[in-house]
Amino acid sequence: MNLNYKTKDFFFPIYEVLKSAHKPLRASEVAQKIIADLPLDRNSEFWAMVRLKLKNRIRQAANHLAEAGIIYTTKKNPYQKKGWFLTEYGKQLQVNEEELIREVKRNIRKNIQKQENVSKIFVPKVISRKKREQTINYSKNTILYGPPATGKTSKAIEMAIGILGLDKHKAAEAKKALREMQGKQFEMISLHPNYRYEHFLEDIDPKGKIKDGILKKIAIRARNEYEKNPQNSKNFVLIIDEMHRSEPAEIFGETISLLGSDKRLGQENEVQVSLAYSGEIFALPPNLYIIGTINIAEIDYQTDSSFLQHFEMIPVYPRYDHINLAYSDFLKALNRKISYYKGSDFMFGHGYFMQNAESLDFLRILNHQVIPTLRFYFETKELVQEILQTALDEAESTKGKFEVLENEKLHLEVIRVSW
Repeated sequence: MNLNYKTKDFFFPIYEVLKSAHKPLRASEVAQKIIADLPLDRNSEFWAMVRLKLKNRIRQAANHLAEAGIIYTTKKNPYQKKGWFLTEYGKQLQVNEEELIREVKRNIRKNIQKQENVSKIFVPKVISRKKREQTINYSKNTILYGPPATGKTSKAIEMAIGILGLDKHKAAEAKKALREMQGKQFEMISLHPNYRYEHFLEDIDPKGKIKDGILKKIAIRARNEYEKNPQNSKNFVLIIDEMHRSEPAEIFGETISLLGSDKRLGQENEVQVSLAYSGEIFALPPNLYIIGTINIAEIDYQTDSSFLQHFEMIPVYPRYDHINLAYSDFLKALNRKISYYKGSDFMFGHGYFMQNAESLDFLRILNHQVIPTLRFYFETKELVQEILQTALDEAESTKGKFEVLENEKLHLEVIRVSW
């Protein structure tokens, strides 16, 4: 099916749909109304793929209209209404399709010029990545985010090793020393849906006795160390793995107010709070570092944005240059296709293929890990089949050796073929 529609072709259809609506419309409603009027073959085997491409282009067009100040989208919505609707400026416009395209381009150019004028007023100093790594200064609160299997937990442990002053060049010895510090200067937890404030800060047992949670315990140890030697105290680290699997804002409770580096004990804007169960006055010491990890595709930013703003966010995305990575060209091609259809947050991490090519069970990983995940991401198996086959064809290491089929149980599977 030939698809010649460009992003700008959808400016006017979106404008007309929203102009005739008397309430905000969801993105899916706008897309359905527009696609329903297009002269396309719905019976084609590629219809699901075409519809997804059209939805993406409609969304891109809406972003341009929002940038031009003609509509409000969910992301650029000052009234926090759910859906898309016309701005006051958009309601007053009386334009045809060509005039609207010119208006959008003109307004976007104006915005770019304004940004350039602002950038001329203040140009921040940019430090190169190499220089930054040489003079690293760890944030009190850090979140490592990215797709699954990109090594976020390993990177969190590396950061903990650096913060605690262990020799990162002797990895085995450093990790052994880190294990020996657990329960003292170091703690690590993994969140799950049943993890609560009571596990993290404090709880009351049936006898009325206060039971300290993991954050309170390590904070007290760090505070005692800090009070003994404020100028040169030992550092303490808490790693919170898989933060997306629970509700971190609820777990931290009132201690969210204490996270800022300037709000720590003894700092300029020190903040102390009264804990919910014990009533104790509580503060976080400056020698306590908190590191979290998040699978970005599974976090709700609208819910957690006020919590996340207290953390330095560091992206951890797939690497294709790792010495033990097999089929790196296939992984790169696969992620390129996934990014095109769904975005980079849904890519596969290099951890799926971390073995040499001889010992890696490539078919097992594809059939039992990659395909089930792709079926969860995409609505049709035809699109999954197209994504996989394209990646296999583009990769030098797999070209002409593997094929995606639909087996007798109507499931997709990758098989090895000979030519």
